[in-house]
Amino acid sequence: MKKSFYCLMLLFLLWGLGGCSNDDENAPNPVSQLPPQTQTGENTFGCLINGEPLSITNSYHMTAIYQQGQLQFGGGGISMIINEPFSTNNQIDLTGKVRYIVDPNPQSGCHYEFEDAYKGFVKFSKIDQNNYIISGIFEFSTVNEQCDTVKITNGRFDMQYIP
Repeated sequence: MKKSFYCLMLLFLLWGLGGCSNDDENAPNPVSQLPPQTQTGENTFGCLINGEPLSITNSYHMTAIYQQGQLQFGGGGISMIINEPFSTNNQIDLTGKVRYIVDPNPQSGCHYEFEDAYKGFVKFSKIDQNNYIISGIFEFSTVNEQCDTVKITNGRFDMQYIP
C-alpha cells in the first residue's frame, strides 16, 4: 500500500512540474511588436518606452513638418525638433531637443519637457526632399522631479513630412 501511495505522489509531482509554464517564455518579444524599419514613407513610428512597445501606424497620431530649416516630428507624445544641418547616417544629439508627454492633461500626466532630456540620439537613414520622406532610428532618456525616469529605446520611424 505504501508503495502505491509513493508512486502516486511521484506521479503527481512529476505531472505538476511538467504542467507549469513560464508566461514570460510565451510572451512576444517587445521589439517584434514595433513597426518594421522601412524607408518608403509608410507613416510608422514606434519605440519601447521603459520596455513596453509603442507602435503607431496611423498618420493622425504622428507629426512631421519641415519649415525654415527646422524639422519637427514625432508621435505618441514624443516630439523631436532638429535644426539644420542634418544628414543621413550621422547621430544627432537629442539632449534638449526631445520631449515626452505621457498624458496631455497636465493635472494627471507626466510631462518631460525639452530640458528634461539628458541623453539620446536620432540617426536618419533616409532624407528624401523630393518625396518628403524621413526615416531612421532614435533613443533617449528623460527625467523630471515629479515623475520616474523614462528610457525610450529601439525607436524607429518612416514618415512623410510636410514641407
